[in-house]
Amino acid sequence: MLRRTLVLILALALLAPAAAAAQGGDPFSPLPPPQPTPAPVPEVDDPADDDVGRTTLYVIAGGLLIAFIGVGMFISRDARRSIPKGERRDAARLREQGPHKHERRAKSKARAKGRQARAARKVTKRKR
Repeated sequence: MLRRTLVLILALALLAPAAAAAQGGDPFSPLPPPQPTPAPVPEVDDPADDDVGRTTLYVIAGGLLIAFIGVGMFISRDARRSIPKGERRDAARLREQGPHKHERRAKSKARAKGRQARAARKVTKRKR
């Protein structure tokens, strides 16, 4: 790889002076005068070309809104269909009938204990 790189650099070094000589002329001669540039043509600004009205923007926004709602409905419908039947929630099932582990009495007992603990904290806070 190193050998190929060195050969390539050597070839470029030998060919560069030959290419400069082929161009002819003195390398220190002055540059030729610049070519005249044509005058720019003024553009005619037509106000009807780029005017986007509010109604157009509202139509575009409405179309995007309808598209997003449609995509959302499609995704949610597809997601509901792909859930296995054993994992679906029944809307008619009561909370106590499902995988709920605690009964109402246990919950009310826990709430009462929480109330007692709060009351005890308030009493100790007042004594300070």
